[in-house]
Amino acid sequence: MTTRRSRTREALPDPRVAVELARVDVKRGVRWALGQDFWLLYGALSALGFAVIALFAFDIGHDAGAALASGGSAWFLDGGAATAWSVVWLFSTAMLAFDAFSTNGDLDNDGHYLTLRPASDLAGGKLVSAAAKFGPMVAVPVVPCYAGLALAAGTVAPFAGAATALVVTILSATAVGYPVGLAAKTLVRRSSLLTRLKPLLGGALVVAYFGVMATGEFTDVVAALRPALRAPPLGWLGALSLSTTAGAGASLSGAVGAVAVGVGATAVGAGLTVPAARFAWTTDRAQPTDDADDPVRPPDHAVDRVLGALARSQATRGVASTALLRLYRAPLQLVFVAFPLIAVFPLAEFVLESGTVPWYVPWVVVWYGAWAAGATLPLNPLGDQGAGLPTLLASRATGRQVVHGYVLAATLVAAPVTTVAAAALGAAAGYTALELAGVVAGALGATVVACVLAAGVGSLFPRFEAVGFSGSREAVPPSKVAYGAFSASLTLTVASFAVVANGLARDLAAVLVSRALPFGWSVAPAIVRPVAWGVLLVVAAATPAAYRLAQRRLGGYRLA
Repeated sequence: MTTRRSRTREALPDPRVAVELARVDVKRGVRWALGQDFWLLYGALSALGFAVIALFAFDIGHDAGAALASGGSAWFLDGGAATAWSVVWLFSTAMLAFDAFSTNGDLDNDGHYLTLRPASDLAGGKLVSAAAKFGPMVAVPVVPCYAGLALAAGTVAPFAGAATALVVTILSATAVGYPVGLAAKTLVRRSSLLTRLKPLLGGALVVAYFGVMATGEFTDVVAALRPALRAPPLGWLGALSLSTTAGAGASLSGAVGAVAVGVGATAVGAGLTVPAARFAWTTDRAQPTDDADDPVRPPDHAVDRVLGALARSQATRGVASTALLRLYRAPLQLVFVAFPLIAVFPLAEFVLESGTVPWYVPWVVVWYGAWAAGATLPLNPLGDQGAGLPTLLASRATGRQVVHGYVLAATLVAAPVTTVAAAALGAAAGYTALELAGVVAGALGATVVACVLAAGVGSLFPRFEAVGFSGSREAVPPSKVAYGAFSASLTLTVASFAVVANGLARDLAAVLVSRALPFGWSVAPAIVRPVAWGVLLVVAAATPAAYRLAQRRLGGYRLA
């Protein structure tokens, strides 16, 4: 009896303990997020996106309620609810699987909790915590949608079905997605090849996700899958959500089926999470065969062989190689330059709808490519070293070699991508040969100048405090002063180059400056160009000054 009870105890989580562990985990997560300036900014930007989604969902629900009140019908009532709920469930399941696959699915304190509690309780706590964290995200489109439906229909009854469907969706998506993510984590950890390819595969998924969203292909994919999305069992969620809305014509059998399948999927998924978590937390990790911890003596790596053709100094190659390998294996630094990509979605939608590329798009690409190149690596050369900073300072590497290494690493990746993208978009925008040459020269020059300016600004205003992401993953972003000074100077530089090389940019600059001047004063495009030349001359003088400043700061920096 005791053996059977202990086996059951290890196979099934204790609900009371799981809820308590989840409560502590959520409380710690909120406290941690409130102490992270980066995540507060990200939360503010995300709130704007969620507000737009909520307004859009409210309009859909209100239209459906108005149609019911007038005796008509609407898209949401004629299968739209089934499609929407199926997409929400699939998206939630994918996000929860990714959450389990990431460091959020790991245990704190190096897994020492396993010596205190069985894996089943810890897995149950992770499930409840994930459901509590992702539940509000799922509720963002659901609550305003059915609020609009209830308001237009004149009754609160729709909320009952929507609340039931919301609970079923959150619980079942968590129970299905989490063991899938944990199983994928185990597979990657046991394979040295997948461990090496993990950053590359993750980057490909991110690019594919943003590509689908930015190009509008997401709606095409949903349209192609609509028959499957409206079919049982996923389509039953829509029937469940409308089961308490009079006149919606929801299938009662479908609503019952959604509850039955949801409960079954939750029970089975929760049971499978325990062995999946146990394997993920106790499996032996495959160790990479090379090392990138020495910032001066680089490993025998393909990246180093490429850098050998570009830099004669071993120290320069070591700094560049280490920076690139660190960025590849832990690409968290890229998160800090991803915010401007939010503007890609409306811009890409406009390009696709109009079939033309606006004249300013190539210069936007030049600005972003140069800005990302400088902000990713050279803008915090001291803080980016982390635990390797004492080794770098104690080595024979000079400040000049450190600056060269960071500039080389950033330009090696950013310059070709920025140049090709800007040139292709310039050709699509109908640029003349001279204007196209200006874009290419601007892309190359702006990238190099940006990296040098970033090294100077970043060495003057370093930051050593890390920003936590999840689990034990941390990254050290540049300081706010460095971000502001570098962004402002680079924006002025790229804008000035665009004014010099493009007539439309001169006209636009003249209009914007004229609007900003008092007393009705105005500026002609012929005057704007000499001013832009003056700015470029100042930048040309400031670039070597920034280089010498970075060289002295990095070469003479001492730990207190």
